[in-house]
Order: sequence, then C-alpha cells, then structure tokens
Amino acid sequence: MAEQPTAPRTGRLVRAGLFAATLGVGVGLAAIPVDNWLEQRTDVDAARERRDQLVSEIAEIEADIDELIGEEGLEIAARCYGPFVEVGEELYAVPGLNGCVAAPTP
Repeated sequence: MAEQPTAPRTGRLVRAGLFAATLGVGVGLAAIPVDNWLEQRTDVDAARERRDQLVSEIAEIEADIDELIGEEGLEIAARCYGPFVEVGEELYAVPGLNGCVAAPTP
C-alpha cells in the first residue's frame, strides 16, 4: 500500500497568522473610535454644564425683567427716571443724580 501524502502544516500556520493579523488590525482600528467617543463624552458633559449655567443666568435675567415690567416696577422706574408723581406728591430734582438713590444698607 502506498502512503497518502499529508498536507503540509505550513498552510495552517499561514491561515492562523493571517487570522491573527486581521484580528489585530480590527482591534487596532476599533480602538480609534472608542478613544474619540470618550473625548466626545467629556466635551458633551462640559457643554451640558455650560448650558445649565446659561439657563440659570437666563432665569435670573428674566426675573429681573419681570420685576421691571410689572406694574410696581414701572412705577418705580417712572419715579426714578421720569417726572411721575401722584396727586398730592411733590417732585424734587437733585442735580448730579441720575435715577433713584438706594438707601444705604446697615
């Protein structure tokens, strides 16, 4: 009987090497998007914090505007910056003062 030829082991080694190289390249390429994703996460978190700060500043500004636009705010502004007087009141103008003078806080 004749011996059957055996397949050389080099074919298996080449396939295993190519598989390992492909796997290594795949892992290497996957690491780049993961790094970018992590950087983007920190940027998004910083942007959200800044947005929260701006939202609180806008709320403060809107409260100031509402205070000025309301009936009481309009009357105060008219008394401070314009000649608004009620019946029976007197208006005094002090040169050099523009607007209302706030009382000193203790």
